[in-house]
Amino acid sequence: MSIGMGVREALRAGFDRSVGLGASIPLKAERLRPRRLEQAMGLPAGSITAIRVLDEHSGTAARARIAVESTADIPEHLFLKLPPQNYLQHVMMNVFGMGIKETIAYRALGDEPPVRVPRCYAAEVSGFRKRSLLVLEDLSEVARFRTVLDSISDTEAEALVDAFADLHATFWGTDRFRTDLAPLAERTTASNQLANLIRRRFLEKIDGHAADLIPAEMQAQCRIFYERAPEIDAFWASVPQTLMHGDPHLGNLYFTDAGPGFLDWQIATAGPGIRDVAYSLTASVEPELLRKIERGLVERYAARLDAAGIEVDGDRTWTLYRAATTEFYLNAVCTAEASDRMQPLEVSAVGVQRAVAGVAAHDGFGLLTELIEARRS
Repeated sequence: MSIGMGVREALRAGFDRSVGLGASIPLKAERLRPRRLEQAMGLPAGSITAIRVLDEHSGTAARARIAVESTADIPEHLFLKLPPQNYLQHVMMNVFGMGIKETIAYRALGDEPPVRVPRCYAAEVSGFRKRSLLVLEDLSEVARFRTVLDSISDTEAEALVDAFADLHATFWGTDRFRTDLAPLAERTTASNQLANLIRRRFLEKIDGHAADLIPAEMQAQCRIFYERAPEIDAFWASVPQTLMHGDPHLGNLYFTDAGPGFLDWQIATAGPGIRDVAYSLTASVEPELLRKIERGLVERYAARLDAAGIEVDGDRTWTLYRAATTEFYLNAVCTAEASDRMQPLEVSAVGVQRAVAGVAAHDGFGLLTELIEARRS
């Protein structure tokens, strides 16, 4: 079934890219016309007179900064997200619904989001083509950006944990996962199978850039990700669900004097909030510092949830955190094994080193195995 889904989305993307006629969302920023931007932003006709692309690049999505000449009360510069330029990345976006998930996430966060995000002026998805368009605030002059090569301080880590607690508290156990947020909670058999194929491809035999960075025992342990995927999914689904960012490494965060903010919601999903916390801290804090402060950070997260009226058990939350250190490991190793097609090798190497340190410190795979087996018994 996963192969059939992949073929279907490959054909969809191929058709979309070869037959542009009738597309309501362009594939390139240079093709976005003033009237189309007006419509997306709900502005009167004639209020935008010109659009100029300042810079543009493409990865899992195409991103562009644009200058806008307008008589309306809108910023002079805006940030666009469009379908990726690369065909295979376009197919993957369709298969996993990444553009759709991100538009749903921005709509869910609304005009008064519980965490800092760039202001969203438009969030659209076309029909059959599955193209997505986001018109966002341009943060380039007001925010600081980092990569996985960097590390945040203990004070910044506290602010990050507070932000996660605020996000997760807002959507904790929400009924919206059965209504407007349902696509973020759905797990189709086809997408699960395809994800498992990808995990097997990169984890069954780790012989690429990450191989020398991972102990042999851990290389064997991590096969649990595809060997027992349904049990892992069932375990995490049994934990209280909330809106997760899903991929909060440093490259998807930004920082202001007021605190951290979140970018790139393409992996937004329903899940246990502690996975966001473990993933982000493992990816973003230098391991030696993190070992000293992480228990306190998890306690801080639990206390902030309690203050919001959500009762959580501190010891259980710490146990879940330790098991969830495996989450960033999965991302970091698969990214590194894909060579430099996804991240520069020096960036992915740091990610793997931090992921290995986190899993080793908490026996992450051993604990995850215990938890899924305890649930079965």
